[in-house]
Amino acid sequence: MPGSDDSGPSVIRQLSVTTDDILAALEARDRGRRKAVLRITPPFSGRMRARLHVAGAEGAYDGGADAEPIHVEPRAFLPDDFPRFPGTGPQRWCSAVRDSLQERVELSGSDGPLTVRVRYLD
Repeated sequence: MPGSDDSGPSVIRQLSVTTDDILAALEARDRGRRKAVLRITPPFSGRMRARLHVAGAEGAYDGGADAEPIHVEPRAFLPDDFPRFPGTGPQRWCSAVRDSLQERVELSGSDGPLTVRVRYLD
């Protein structure tokens, strides 16, 4: 039942992710190569890790009927107006990404949106 499961996405308070995973997902999507996301895999707890993942590549997830991975769009970690990956000058763009990463990100959970703190790993 929604709201009654304390192992669902609503228990997540902090998300850890590497900046390199975010950069790789952004570049892949902006260049139209792949639909890369940052994936959070159950079982869920207060502190979770998001890892680079190609969306749709996992096939059927065998984590239980109520435990589906959460896919986070890489642009969720940046301001809305952040520019796309450039054709030239990618080092400057990568540096700007690192400087613009948000302290919080909104996740889509089974009970609706959930805002969590983000800890960036190098």
